[in-house]
Amino acid sequence: MQRDNLRVVAERLLHYEAVVENPETAAFRVSEKLRHLVLSTLLGGAGFRALLARALHLAKGRAPELSAVEVKTDGSLAGLSKVLRHSRSTPMANGEVMLITELLVLLDTYIGEALMLRLVQDVWPKATLGALKEEESDE
Repeated sequence: MQRDNLRVVAERLLHYEAVVENPETAAFRVSEKLRHLVLSTLLGGAGFRALLARALHLAKGRAPELSAVEVKTDGSLAGLSKVLRHSRSTPMANGEVMLITELLVLLDTYIGEALMLRLVQDVWPKATLGALKEEESDE
């Protein structure tokens, strides 16, 4: 799946989480849901931690405001909400989108598009992920 399409998916997941709960913690919740409900069973804790650390490293190159964010030993994020609160100039901060996009890109690479899409839809069954459905119907 192309990065632009995965960015749309990331934006929609973040938007969904922002509507459901506190918008400032949307990226944290997306990451946590992937960690707890999906990736721990596929990759294990260490595998998810490595994947998230790589996604964060890549996202920092595109969103310098993430420089203070770290992946903790349990695979959760530290410092994200504080950084995003200070950098939020739009309803959805660029750093949030970049981090979740990079995580989805890596998932797409490592477990394949079909499984990644199924897992995302399993975790967020009520989220509108039109970009996924459009691309699937084009294939």
